[in-house]
Amino acid sequence: MANSPDAMEGLGASMSGQKWITEERGIRYYEHPSRMHGKRRDRYYTLRFTVDGKQIEEALGWSSDGWTLTKARLELAKLKEARRVGDGAVTLRQARTEAKKKRTEAEKAEALERAARITVNDFWLNTYSPAQGHKKESTVKKEENLYIRWLKPRFGEKPLTEVNEDLLEKLKLAMLADGKSPRTIEYTLAIFSQIWHQANRRGIVSGIPPTRNVKLPKFDNRRMRFLSKDEARSLLHALKGVSADLHATALLSLACGLRAGEIHSLIWADVDFSNEMILIRDPKSSKNRHAYMNQEVKAVLEGRFHGQHPGELVLPSKTGGQRGQVSKAFDKIVRELGFNNGITDPRQKVVFHTLRHTFASWLVQKGTPLYTVATLMGHSTLEMTQRYAHLAPDTTKVAALSISDVFTESTGAV
Repeated sequence: MANSPDAMEGLGASMSGQKWITEERGIRYYEHPSRMHGKRRDRYYTLRFTVDGKQIEEALGWSSDGWTLTKARLELAKLKEARRVGDGAVTLRQARTEAKKKRTEAEKAEALERAARITVNDFWLNTYSPAQGHKKESTVKKEENLYIRWLKPRFGEKPLTEVNEDLLEKLKLAMLADGKSPRTIEYTLAIFSQIWHQANRRGIVSGIPPTRNVKLPKFDNRRMRFLSKDEARSLLHALKGVSADLHATALLSLACGLRAGEIHSLIWADVDFSNEMILIRDPKSSKNRHAYMNQEVKAVLEGRFHGQHPGELVLPSKTGGQRGQVSKAFDKIVRELGFNNGITDPRQKVVFHTLRHTFASWLVQKGTPLYTVATLMGHSTLEMTQRYAHLAPDTTKVAALSISDVFTESTGAV
């Protein structure tokens, strides 16, 4: 068994009292007190030499580990030659450090070479897709469809390191030529951006993301349509005749401004009948908020409450679990009511989210301050609520004329 192959500092303490034998200048050994190697005792070899006036002794190892006088001579000769020509390691410690550095660099180069061979599809299948469990099922499916339709055919077999800005620009132009909306193009490029950043965190790619400078078509994807009072009444009446659950879901969105996911995750502990409030836990904006029940919402929820456990869902699925999406019956009723007849612009079509949009629109039309609307909607920034500002009553003229008396004398002349 060899001792530590470090410099002489470690030898003095561990080998004090040993009988050292100088084999020849610069090489010495001592014998193991009992262990044999062949026909003689096992020998432990060291080298002794001077570097910059400093005496150094470094361990080689035991004969039983393969060390011989010949090998010791070769090692000493290499160190002397390095000192003579001024190139290379002049001590064993330095040689081992440099060798370790070279191994590390070689391993790093090999890892980079392996990374350079990882294709977009390899990364999608083996790394990106398995890490998407935190996303909604509908979001995962949408990303998968866009990947299969647009990203995989163009980039699937390409190494991630080879997908550049030019290729992404060509993808954008192809999607525009195919009539895809600016929002769909943005979404598709965002998927690739997520793939790239995840690969970047794993050291597979580096530098500036290729999506950063791809110019996206300008567009306003915000929904513009909201319901009139008559349309809302007709919708709620029709839904009530189809499904009590769907009617309650729509009512909570229309009267309280809740998102579908927030409604589906409501539990009875969140419903405070005494104070006519509903707690919205862990919403999209990550900040809890309260919604307020009007009498119709309160009556509907009280009609559903039969002493359920506080942890039970308010609107569970048929199997008792949390619903993943709004029933397709909603879209069927909207079609039957003709709300979307002749409408081709997606922003003007009535969908379930239109109900939440209607809630905010009605509030602003009533003169509710945008900050209050933002709080009720759970918007993370006031900018998100600013889209409703055009619906507010025109108070600018009233404000401007409110100081008219300053310019009017008692005679009525300025």
